[in-house]
Amino acid sequence: MNKTYFKPRIKAFSALALISIYFLSSCKTDDLKDTNLPNGVTVLDSRLELSLVVEDPEIVTPIGIAVDKLDRVFVLESHTHLPPKDYTGPEGDLIKIFQDSNGDGMLDSVSVFANGIHEGMNLAFSPEGHLYLVTSRAVWVFYDRDQDGISEERKKLLELSKPTQVYAHAALLSITFSADGWMYIGRGNTGSELWVMQGSDGSEVSGFGDGGNIIRSKNDGTQVEIYSTGYWNPFDLKFDNYGRLLVADNDPDSRGPNRLVHAVQGSDFGYKSLFGGSGIHPYLAWNGDLPGTLPYAAALGEAPSGLLNTNLARLPVDYEDQMLATIWEESSIVRVKFQEKGWSVTGQTEIIVQGGEDFRPIAFASNSKGDIYFTDWVLRFYPNHGKGRIWKLSTKKDSEVLEKQPNNSRSSFDLASVSWEELKNHLVSNDPFEVHSVVMVLKNDKEKIILAAEDTNSKIRIGALIAAMKNGDRSLEYLVSDFIKDKDPDIRKMALIWVGSAQLTQYQNQIAAALTSGELDNDLFETYLETVKLLQPQFVKAYKSREITRSKSLSRELPGDFISKIIKDDSSPAGVRIFAFRYLENLIGYKDFLFSFLEMDQDPRVRLETVRTLRDLPELDVAEKLLEVAMDDDNPEILRSEALSVLAFHSLENVERIIPLLDNKEENIRIEAARYLRSKIFKPEIKEAFESRRSKSDNDAFQQQLNHAITQDVSGRPDRNDVDGWTELLNGSGDKERGRRVFYSNTSLCSNCHQINGKGGDLGPDLTQVGKSKDRKGLVSSILNPSSEMSPEWQGWYIQMKDGSRLEGRQIDVGNDDIVLYTQAKGFVSVSKKEIDTYGMIKESLMPDGLEKGLTDQDLRDLLEYLSQIGRI
Repeated sequence: MNKTYFKPRIKAFSALALISIYFLSSCKTDDLKDTNLPNGVTVLDSRLELSLVVEDPEIVTPIGIAVDKLDRVFVLESHTHLPPKDYTGPEGDLIKIFQDSNGDGMLDSVSVFANGIHEGMNLAFSPEGHLYLVTSRAVWVFYDRDQDGISEERKKLLELSKPTQVYAHAALLSITFSADGWMYIGRGNTGSELWVMQGSDGSEVSGFGDGGNIIRSKNDGTQVEIYSTGYWNPFDLKFDNYGRLLVADNDPDSRGPNRLVHAVQGSDFGYKSLFGGSGIHPYLAWNGDLPGTLPYAAALGEAPSGLLNTNLARLPVDYEDQMLATIWEESSIVRVKFQEKGWSVTGQTEIIVQGGEDFRPIAFASNSKGDIYFTDWVLRFYPNHGKGRIWKLSTKKDSEVLEKQPNNSRSSFDLASVSWEELKNHLVSNDPFEVHSVVMVLKNDKEKIILAAEDTNSKIRIGALIAAMKNGDRSLEYLVSDFIKDKDPDIRKMALIWVGSAQLTQYQNQIAAALTSGELDNDLFETYLETVKLLQPQFVKAYKSREITRSKSLSRELPGDFISKIIKDDSSPAGVRIFAFRYLENLIGYKDFLFSFLEMDQDPRVRLETVRTLRDLPELDVAEKLLEVAMDDDNPEILRSEALSVLAFHSLENVERIIPLLDNKEENIRIEAARYLRSKIFKPEIKEAFESRRSKSDNDAFQQQLNHAITQDVSGRPDRNDVDGWTELLNGSGDKERGRRVFYSNTSLCSNCHQINGKGGDLGPDLTQVGKSKDRKGLVSSILNPSSEMSPEWQGWYIQMKDGSRLEGRQIDVGNDDIVLYTQAKGFVSVSKKEIDTYGMIKESLMPDGLEKGLTDQDLRDLLEYLSQIGRI
């Protein structure tokens, strides 16, 4: 046996005292750094200790890791992951075995178990004790029947035969085994390429435009099937002690967070590569946003790479029934604390190990003693680079610990034999996992699907719709006709998605009924437009032919002038025409077209939406047209007020022409005129106009605008942290329509980052339904203290440039040569690493503090009224 003994570079370290996450986030790195620990690695749980057991040159660029029954540590050493031209390492990846030869706890010998591997990704031992390897394109089993530490035979069990070329991080990624003879493989989204996966018995699964999948087969590679779908790139998956399969999934370009999901058979977690890498599309979901998709269990940090069931390790007792996760991009290891939530779990993360820039943990394995080993890529550099480490995480001897527990999988809920009435009771549950379990039973019973489709309860009808989609029997497609016209907007939306996804072109002339059969919002309208695109002959032909193998490259276009025809159609309801305005492109080309809808004979709602649309057409003649609308006494008050509000985004000559509107009989017109002129207070004639109309009373909204412009004094307000005081101050009536104008004004800046019903920015959360999730006090708190409640998907990042400039945004993507950041001002921005000083997470919300200082008390009351009432139009 080719075994080498070496003097191990072992360093054992005591953990620091337990430090809270808050303390960590509020301290500089140097405050926590232990000089004995390489790369600033710190253990944040004082009951744990961390040892560096192997490092380069004994191990370089390690990825997967597994421990056998003899406590030998098998490590996949990468040499084929984008190696540079001058790379001097082996031509293939290696699987190395590290052992403790004398029982002193040190891994002091190394040997090569297997070599000649291309793009190895992960390792795992089967229940039978054989080592399995996942490469980017295949799953292999290695045999060492004589137990000499050298594999004498390897056998390919599964193969990703298509695409012929694929980036390793978007192909086959992860592997685990269940106790009942199944092997589970995580497959990435293959960059939206057509994919085919074949088993050892000739069984086959494939996809085109779907998301990543969890694929399973028997341990010998037979009976291949898709178990779960809707992933971006599922980098690891592990079972907990209750038979739950938990998957660590990376996130798309514009939609987060990275997530830990509980995969169940037939589950869909919402992502489809057909619609591109942004993750933003009405056919997509990320947190159970669409009926038929499931929410994630916990939000993870950027680039989760490995998972470990804590019950398989010797950890403190309060780690029972948890998961550990490596967070590669954030140089950390977290534990995920779970609690039961219906038929699934939900969890929160806590950092237990935090490293510096050169700490990039990847994969875990535990031995019979409960010690945890994990691999460390070291550098934030994807190509092979010759660095690497293996660490051991263990619990101190004086701590109360868990005993290692076998995987005691509990049986799943069995609904196959329950009555129809019982099934319906489950189907109306608010637990999406419970509903999914019913749908999986219902999809196999066409008669019950038809029965459920006619039920008076919308939850049962939507369950029937999802079951019919999963069934795939074309004889059920006739149900679309009624679903398209259902009074429930969610059912109509899912009917559209069914028609578009299955390309049911025979219903092309019926789908417009989804817009007029009940409540309409922007999401439903956008879903309609996307469905129209998917039914166009050019797309249908290209999708079915597969001649273009990258699905996201398929052209999805509306017919020519489709949007303008909706707007011009007088027979179409005004509510439908209004939403169409938001999808006009190249507004300059439609300027005269838009001006025509300002005429008096047009529907008042269409005129109002036209004014709002002109906000995004900053030209002098547009500004003059808006002024004309605002000054015309024959126009409705709401239209004139809106024109003034929109005018603030344009350059207007001779702004003094607006001064007479400060004396208008309509309060809202006076308010909007004052709001517009506030930014021009430096002009003597504007200041004089304000002062001559100003009274000492600050009780009405108009006077508040004048006083705020002149004095800028907000000193009498409560402290920003006194939410109760602010809530009391802002008690009183507000005006919803005025609040809408505040939201979209350049004094509040709300719409720069937030959108409502499809209008506004997308750097921050969509606020369309915020009034349903927060009460008035909650809204006040969010405005005053945006950092007090941040969802992980809106985590901010900064890039500090060497020239002193700074970029802030979200959804960072760190490449080898550049960093891409999504910003409010310019969208995606790519910056060369050569120009960057540092980058990292922003501790506070991207929403700046102090925005309330630019608003009067009545502005805030109006804004609160608007936010509390918004929803469907």
